[in-house]
Amino acid sequence: MTQDLNTTAMQRYHDRFDNDQYSAIGELLASNLYTERDDQRVIDGMIAVQNTAFELCEHSDFDEAWHKLAVFCGQHSISFHTVDAMRDFLRRFSHDDTRIDDFEATAKGMLRAYSGLDDLKTATAHANGVHGWRGRMAYELLAAVEYLTHTAITLLAHGDETYTREKLKNGLHRITGALYEGVRHSEQPSLYNFRSTYFPDERDA
Repeated sequence: MTQDLNTTAMQRYHDRFDNDQYSAIGELLASNLYTERDDQRVIDGMIAVQNTAFELCEHSDFDEAWHKLAVFCGQHSISFHTVDAMRDFLRRFSHDDTRIDDFEATAKGMLRAYSGLDDLKTATAHANGVHGWRGRMAYELLAAVEYLTHTAITLLAHGDETYTREKLKNGLHRITGALYEGVRHSEQPSLYNFRSTYFPDERDA
């Protein structure tokens, strides 16, 4: 039965395949990666696109292929334009499929998060040079955002949960450090008192 479904899926793929669109994606990938069309990274990206198309045609051997493609795009700084081209190609195989929406949102979310990290690190370094409690508090908050950004990237990539917790914990420590600065040095310390904030635990599951 599974074999019959996979045969149907492959036929659906071949019926809806457009070589011009597929080849154009290859050229875009080569341009994004500053390499030749036959570079292994480009080949890997093209295979990921093809596998996602197979998944959308309901082939049983390619579960979560859309996510692998999204992570590839996020980790290799593939442009939004190229992601859009992939999305349009994938629509040929299943027009209203939410997996395509999730692919696009995951890829673009990771891309924007990664692209913002360099500026964020620079801002954190500058804030560290500001004298006084406001500068120290800003530094701690910017450092927290960096940790939380890494946490978000790991979540989008379905990364290791232990690593995710570590980054989240570090981010929360930085926020706590920022609040200490406000409580100790602000003329209105009560503004930075978040003692009533509740963090969920296993009992909330």
